[in-house]
Amino acid sequence: MGAANIQAGKAGDWSFTISRSIALGGGYSGAADISFKGQFRCKLVLSGPAISEQIGDEMLKRKCIDWIERREAEAEGDDVGRGTEREEA
Repeated sequence: MGAANIQAGKAGDWSFTISRSIALGGGYSGAADISFKGQFRCKLVLSGPAISEQIGDEMLKRKCIDWIERREAEAEGDDVGRGTEREEA
């Protein structure tokens, strides 16, 4: 199991844990489990030849942060849409 990371979001703190596995033929193979308020939300995977553990972890961390930011933007858009529907009703 890897180290837990916390990403502050608009709706609260997200957490993700990066774990690595052995890549066939060398290179990097890792996965991240993303959770919000203790509930699993997504698993992201990254693998590639000639990627060091440090670079791979940084790339996967960036991928997690991007996913979290997109998810929050989508949720914000949903809230705006619901608010508009309520006002029109």
